[in-house]
Formats: sequence, C-alpha cells, structure tokens
Amino acid sequence: MSETGASAGAIIPSELPGILPHHLGELRKSGLTDATIRAAGIRSETRHEVLASILGWKYRPSMGAAIVYPYIDANGVNGYTRIKPDRPRKRAGKVVRYESPKGQPNRAYLPPGVTSTLPDPTARLFLTEGEKKAGKATQEGFSCVGLVGVWGYKAGKREALIPDLEAIAWNGRPVYIVFDSDIIDNPDVQNAAARLAALLTQHGAKVKIIYLPAGPAGADGKPTKMGLDDYLVAHGPAAFEALTREAQEPPEVDTVEMKAPAGEIDAVPEAAGFLTLTERDKVPRLRFWRGTWLWWQNGAYREMPPSEVRGRLVDYLDRNYFKLTKSAVSNVFDGLQAKARLSYHIDPPAWLGDGAPAWDPTDVLICRNGMVHLPSLVSGKPDFLRPATPRLFAQVALDYDFQADAPRPDAWLRFLSELWPDDAGSVSALQEWAGYLLTPDTRQQKILLTIGPRRSGKGTIGRVLRATIGRENVCGPTLASLSTNFGLWPLIGKSLAIVSDARLGGRTDSQIVVERLLSISGEDCLTIDRKNLPPLTVKLPTRLMIFTNELPRLGDSSGALAGRMILLRLSTSFYGREDAGLTDRLLAELPGILLWAIDGWRRLRERGRFVQPTAADEMLAELHDLASPVGAFLRERCNIGPEYEVQRGDLYEAYTAWAQEHGRRHAEDEVGFGRALRAALPSVGTVKHRIDGEQARFYGGVGLKNAAWK
Repeated sequence: MSETGASAGAIIPSELPGILPHHLGELRKSGLTDATIRAAGIRSETRHEVLASILGWKYRPSMGAAIVYPYIDANGVNGYTRIKPDRPRKRAGKVVRYESPKGQPNRAYLPPGVTSTLPDPTARLFLTEGEKKAGKATQEGFSCVGLVGVWGYKAGKREALIPDLEAIAWNGRPVYIVFDSDIIDNPDVQNAAARLAALLTQHGAKVKIIYLPAGPAGADGKPTKMGLDDYLVAHGPAAFEALTREAQEPPEVDTVEMKAPAGEIDAVPEAAGFLTLTERDKVPRLRFWRGTWLWWQNGAYREMPPSEVRGRLVDYLDRNYFKLTKSAVSNVFDGLQAKARLSYHIDPPAWLGDGAPAWDPTDVLICRNGMVHLPSLVSGKPDFLRPATPRLFAQVALDYDFQADAPRPDAWLRFLSELWPDDAGSVSALQEWAGYLLTPDTRQQKILLTIGPRRSGKGTIGRVLRATIGRENVCGPTLASLSTNFGLWPLIGKSLAIVSDARLGGRTDSQIVVERLLSISGEDCLTIDRKNLPPLTVKLPTRLMIFTNELPRLGDSSGALAGRMILLRLSTSFYGREDAGLTDRLLAELPGILLWAIDGWRRLRERGRFVQPTAADEMLAELHDLASPVGAFLRERCNIGPEYEVQRGDLYEAYTAWAQEHGRRHAEDEVGFGRALRAALPSVGTVKHRIDGEQARFYGGVGLKNAAWK
C-alpha cells in the first residue's frame, strides 16, 4: 500500500505514534520537531467518518488520509480543528489544500508556547498564514499566531478582528506580519496585509511587514513561493532576526473605507460579539446584575460605571462603523444589557456555568495569586490553591498574594500583647473575628464592639483588619448615616463596615439605628434605597465592627442588640508616646497576619461560636443596662418566675423610684414601661384580681424582691 493510499482505519506505524510516515516527513520538512508535533497534538486520520465529523460534511474517500491540526485556544480548550487531505479537492479551479469546519467562523492558531505571551503587550508577536509556519516560528523563539489564510483575521464579512485576535493585548505591542513571498506580486495579499495592519494599529499595536524573499527557481524557471517555515529551514533564526530589522511600515489604508455605515449595525449580534471579547474560562467578565454593571478583575466582580461600559462599547463599534449615532450605540447597549444579565436571584459567592468545582464557594478565599479553599488548607490537603476564575461569582477578593510559608507576624503579635498583656481571651476573640471576616459566612450574627480610651490602639486594629481583608471590601459608615435614606447603600457587597465613633447626635433616630444594626447582624433581608436605581431587597454580607471611647447609648429594651455584641476592652492609652511607624511595620506582615486570621477561622469553625472574653464581662453588663434600664431594674429589684405577681401600679412606682436613684431624669411613662417590660421579659403576663370588690390588674411572672417596694 502506498503512503498516500492508506485505507480507512489502517494507521501505518511511524516514528511517532498516530502519525503516518509521509505526514511525519511533511511536518519535519517544515522544520517541526517531534516534541513540537506532540505538544501541538498534530495527528494523522484515515477514518473518513471521523474526518467528516470534524468538517461537518461528507468527506470523500478519494481524498485519502489527512493531517489533523487541533486549535487550542488561550484557555487550553479545543473548539476547532482544520485538516490537510492527502488528495485535496478543487473549488473554482483552485486546489483547496486545507479544509475548515463548515459553518464555523475563522479561528486563530496558537502553537505550543505562544499563549503565555498574549497578555503581555511588551512581547513582540508575529502573524503568518498556516499552522506549520506558526509552529516553526514559535519553536525557534519567534512567538507567532497562525491565520487560516491572509484574510483569516476577519470576523465574517465585517472588517473586524476575529474574537481570538481581539482578545490579545495589542496596545503598544510590536507586531510583524509575515505572509508568503508572493505578497510582492499579489495585490490581494498586499491588500490583506495592509488592512490587517490598519486594524491592529487601531488597537494600538506597532505594526510592520516583513517581506520574505522568493525561493530558488523551479522547473519552470520561475522563483518558488517561500513561506515562513521554508525560510527558517533554509536560512535559520539568525537570518530571520535580521529580516525583522528590515521590516517596513505598512502601506496606508483609508480606514473609513474599511468601515460600514452605522445604519448597518445589528444590535444583538454586535452586543454578543463585544461580550465574547470579555470571556475567560468561557464566562463573560462583564455582567449586568441587580441594576448595576460588574466587571471581573483580580478575582472579584466590582461595580463598573455605565459610562465606562458605554465608552468601551463605543470604542469597539468605532473600529467597524462610521458615523456612529447616539441611538445606534444605545440600541447595542440595550442588547448588551440583555446578553450580559445575571439572574437577580443569584447571591454571591456562587459558581457560574456547568462543571463547577466541588468546593463550597463560601469556603473560598480569593487572593491576588489564586483561590484558597480554606478547609483543604487547614486539613493539610495539597490542592488548596487554584487560579482565580470569573466562574466564581464573588464581589470580595484580597489585594495581596497568599503565602503558605509566610513568616510569623511577630510585630503584630507583640502589639496585641501590649494591648492585652494579661488577657489572652481578648486576643483570641480578635483572632477569631479576623477569621470570621475572611468568608461570607455571617451565621454567628455578631457585632464586635471595642471600647477604650483615646490612643489605645483601636485605630491601628481597624487599619490592620481593613488591609487584611482588602481595602475595597470595607466601608466606613457612621451610626447616624445608617438611619438615613441611602445609608445602607455603601454596605452592599462589603465584608466589613467599620464604625469609628459610636456617638449619636441629638437629631438621629436611635431606634432606627438599633433596628438596622439588628437587621444587618441578624441576616435579615433589607430593602435598600439606591440613588437613581430601583430599591434592592437583599441580605447584606456585612459584618459590623464598632470602635468607641465610651459605652454607646443604644436603647433596646429587649436586650437583643447587647446580646449580639462581642465586647473587647482596652484600658491602656499610648497618648503622648505614639509610634508613628507602627502601622507600616504591621502592614508589612500582611501575609503572616492572614495566616493568623485563618487559624482563627479554623478555631471558630471547630467550636461553632464566639466566646466573650471574661475581662469585659462587667462592661458588657453595663452595656445591657444602658440599652435596657428596665432590664437592669428587673435584675436588681425583682424576682422572676411563674409564682410571682405584682400590681401594675406598684411595679411602675418601684421602677420610677429606682430610676431616680440612678440619676435617670426621663423615665418611661407607665405605658412605655409596660412595653419595655414585655420586651425585656417576654414571659410576663397580665393577671386580674378583685380587691375590695374592684378589679385590679397585676403583672404575672414578676414580683418585687422587697415588700417595702410593694
């Protein structure tokens, strides 16, 4: 059997498995090494039904076997394949040497080793026609992208780059177009090179054209056509490097002639094309969600102003159309909003698309160098760090690298020991709080309240924790702002809200503040007003951390708010002996502080709850009394139990006397006292008795300790 007449299903053994000897000879003739051939996945195929499946049409057996070139995109996915038959067909009198899948748009061929250079616009890039030429050039150190032909850069009939090329970072990049040597005499090839150069220049590339010399004369006495692979084989890399220094500026092209009128814009396909350019891991990085635009960058989806999205869309359309109008752009913008939409009901963090990892997204910590699965990390599993991906819909990411071997944060630990020299419980509570902030898990429903004199370290703690969990993930409201119309808006998508001063002005409605603190910490859904946007009803992922010099007066008769607090007490003031360089030294230890926080996360997760430091127990009791004076009165002057009763008026008289003793000028009226009593003691009931023939009302479940108070 001849080499070109291999029958279906019969692969003739060669030096490389899966490659027919004559195919291997052809590839080697182009200068491809066996290592490059293997890395590129190039193979032979004799089964006509397989070739037909690749192409999407009936492959004629008379065309023989074929070389198969799989196209691997920048994400390592093969979604396109071209073949080179042994006996090619003719179309319109011309030989069709390579066959592409029917109905599929042009793709760019990325040979092994070129993908890593695509995001770097300082790295030079070569563009040529064909897979073998691009593979040979890249193999020799000239990063090269192959086109399916000189016009293979075009997206259909439009004068625009195909998505594979659009996705490359062009701005400022040195680019060389290297077509076959017939460019000298072929106006069509010259036109293709000039128009490709014009498009790349619009993208900011610095484009030049390399003109290859023709090969030696053939049997007909005419010079043979030479491709990039032929030149490298015949003359070597050094000679080609010399040619790059002789590259010429591309001829000028009237870019307006390359564009179509704006009236021809088809809004939805253009929107889809624009969105495709943002894809990574087959997921768009641009999303429209709950009325806002989000852009995935550095591991997280951050809000992008509509003006920025519209501006990028205008730049995209301006490359292909002239006389853009506001209405034309708006039509595409509306189509983009529809195409980029993400379901309102998706709550971050969540995996997008099919084949999501087994990791619970709430256990993933996103750092600058990848995603850390905390359970895998703390359990010692090796596969705890993976590359960040827009497939994880998250709005929180750290702005520094995770370092598993980061040194111990000695300066930070020394600082904490100075704040609490004899109080390991407070240090442990702060460590667990730092770990609590690393993930979106808010099930502990706690607020951290830190009380201490001026210059006692509160601000330093806040700055370090803000940097540890990422500055973009933190907001800084005041208690007063929480009661305003748009006061909750800044908390959307934030891990932490730091309230640096817990004092309230006389005009602030403290009851609204208490209600919102309870709702946020209690994981309740809140309807949040947003300026010039529809209201949003969501559960905020925000944890609250409050710093104050004195116990805040936040009235809450039920005591629920005080029960939500983890209270840390600072007693030493460093006023007059501040260390101005302390914060900088502490922030230099961020990777180590992160490991310290992760250890706190582990401990909190194992125990399942926070432990209130005993050093602040007395102050916590005072906080309860400030929030609920009626509750304090009950503890001091009353017995609680189903066997106790007291006449309503007598209990109120006892309360007003107690309030005067404690310096309270404005005690509740009797109705307000009853409401506060039921909030502080939900088990209290109403009992009716007749005294001297008249009905009297008693509180059941509570009684006065001392008969003198009856």
